[in-house]
Amino acid sequence: MNDDELFALLTAIEERVPVEDKPAWFEREAGDLDPGEYGRASLLIAAGEHWQMRGRYDEARRCFHAAQEDGGETRSEPTANLLSLALDEGDEDAARACDAELRQLARRDGVSPSTCHLVGEAYEIHDQPRLALRWFNIAFTHEDPSEDGIDDLLLTARRRVRNSLGLAPDRLDALASRH
Repeated sequence: MNDDELFALLTAIEERVPVEDKPAWFEREAGDLDPGEYGRASLLIAAGEHWQMRGRYDEARRCFHAAQEDGGETRSEPTANLLSLALDEGDEDAARACDAELRQLARRDGVSPSTCHLVGEAYEIHDQPRLALRWFNIAFTHEDPSEDGIDDLLLTARRRVRNSLGLAPDRLDALASRH
């Protein structure tokens, strides 16, 4: 499976499969791939996200752990999904542990902007704007935000949190305004 095929499969399931059937459908598709095969971990994460949206936290956790164990390439780190899940469940200890693990990865430039966005939004949703801002900022630690291909959604989310904290606009906020 390549990027285009994975995108087409994810899109087809999102658009054509009834909402109540999506998690199981993503899991079935993942089950058709060998461990570590491109796309498998992404499909498991998609399944977990749908379980999480439905409040089926045990199933979500199972899928996120399976994606971690798979080790295949994904847009975001499965640990970020586990952090979001821990926040949904009110498990602050698990959230802190996931955060610490992700910060270790970030120090080695091992987190994607998608991971930072996911973690930042999870903290924002759970009314922890300072932690949200930390993660929105981490995304720009190793990236030059003036480069092409900047994540507009990430910049906008960062600006939104900074505004909620009453912080004066900075250079990145100005970039968000232009996008």
